[in-house]
Amino acid sequence: MNTALEELEIYNKNVRLAKSTLYTYSLYIKKFLNYLSEIMENDLQLVYLDKVSKLSDTNGRLIRYFPINGEIIDNYFSLTKHKGYNVLKDNYKALMSFFKFLEHNYNFSNPMYTLEFQLKDYLVEKKHFTVLTRGNILKLLNTIYDHSDNLERDANLFLTLISTGCRIGEILKLKCEDIDDTNDTLFLKKTKTNVERLLFLRIEMGETLKKYTINCNRKDTDFVFLSDDNKPFTNKEINTLLKRYLEIAKLPIMPVHGLRRTFATLMADQGTAIDIIRQLLGHESLTTTKQYINPHYVRNKDFDAPENKLILDYLNQKI
Repeated sequence: MNTALEELEIYNKNVRLAKSTLYTYSLYIKKFLNYLSEIMENDLQLVYLDKVSKLSDTNGRLIRYFPINGEIIDNYFSLTKHKGYNVLKDNYKALMSFFKFLEHNYNFSNPMYTLEFQLKDYLVEKKHFTVLTRGNILKLLNTIYDHSDNLERDANLFLTLISTGCRIGEILKLKCEDIDDTNDTLFLKKTKTNVERLLFLRIEMGETLKKYTINCNRKDTDFVFLSDDNKPFTNKEINTLLKRYLEIAKLPIMPVHGLRRTFATLMADQGTAIDIIRQLLGHESLTTTKQYINPHYVRNKDFDAPENKLILDYLNQKI
């Protein structure tokens, strides 16, 4: 087996993760390897994950090496717990990803499976976040209609976010060629999880988006949504734009990510299965999806609501 640093380099080159996620994971893994170097009293360049400790006879002769184990990682988490749940969670996810990679490529025994450490023990109970009601959404769209300086763009942008639950970064990277107006789908090539995904739109929404790109004289390779100076939007600009409309409408202020939580909560409210919501949001874990649903809003657990075209019909009348 290569040194731990060499394995990290191989991991960085081969694992399928978004660049931002990989960068974060790599930092946490490197910190852990530095910790190993300290407890082994060995140079970081000479740390091997399959030779973390050794057994010697009474004469000091080497009998065998032992690989890293769960107890070492438990101790590391114990030293890290004062930094709070989010840091612990990121450390856990980074190390799990790294050791799963080694497990897959070397049949390396994954020490994460033997941890006594329980991440849930450090979870601080969160206050329930705010989501928009269906009435709030119509109020927001009406405000966009009355106050937008670029109505067709803003209406399509926020309707896409609200009705798909998509991440803002994924929508801003969407190109005109990714719109299928025949089947009402969007093809997401650049996602947070680095896995391509097909996004389903409401009926006729694909045609509405395609019409918008034609009106803007966009080429197939252009981004669908651009700022007033035809430059790519930043997340900050979209959050500022949403905040302006929410303030005018006298609605609860939330970041754009709040629209994603709104989508998840409204889907749950009309009785959609949690695993379907997970797939629509592009989550890997049901636990993550459950955190996106505001339990104080969900009322109609077993209510089978028909598809609601009210919002789309409303926009078609306005634009």
